[in-house]
Amino acid sequence: MNSNSFFSMESPLMTLLNRIGDLIVLNLVFLVCCIPIVTIGAAFTALHFVCLRMIRDEEGYVTKDFFRSFRVNFRQSTMMWLFMLIILLIVGTDIVMLPKTGATYPAFIHYFLLADAVIVLAVGLYAFPLQARFENPLIRTIRNAALLTIGAFPRTLAMVALMIVPFIILFGIPQLLPIVVIMGFSASAYACAALYDPVFRRLEPAPADGEEEQPETEG
Repeated sequence: MNSNSFFSMESPLMTLLNRIGDLIVLNLVFLVCCIPIVTIGAAFTALHFVCLRMIRDEEGYVTKDFFRSFRVNFRQSTMMWLFMLIILLIVGTDIVMLPKTGATYPAFIHYFLLADAVIVLAVGLYAFPLQARFENPLIRTIRNAALLTIGAFPRTLAMVALMIVPFIILFGIPQLLPIVVIMGFSASAYACAALYDPVFRRLEPAPADGEEEQPETEG
């Protein structure tokens, strides 16, 4: 293989480098948009919107696609995020405060609360990508996410594991913090998109004869 073809824009090496560059830009934009806290839901939806387009080779400009999804899905994504955040705060408070009460309680209650938190997170891993790809009312999106959490359970476990990795690094291995800042969340979301893409394709209507499949359906 000559050097010109090796470094051409269509070569596997350049394709990989371009994808890594896109993920770095995407991660930084995502982190900036998460700073106000209340915008995390819209940022997470936009993150998965772009990652799914990458998996399907439909992406255009990363920042343009991100902010388009961020704007279009802001209201419903924010409502969904705040709803899940309230549940997580209630469950988290119970987990932290229950042992401090000094009351005697069955051990399974602690594990039950932890399971509740994991379930909410798992549903969220489908809910925000569903919001990015399909146009549905909020309740239906959450219901569909819950059904997928159960129906695609092996994929769900893998997705939860992937999305936990940046937080493990963030709080447990501070020496690797630069990796999280550079592309920790976008890389995890990209891997998750590869997992749920086959599931989403089964939910999407097949294009009619003679028509091309639409590249996106924004919520």
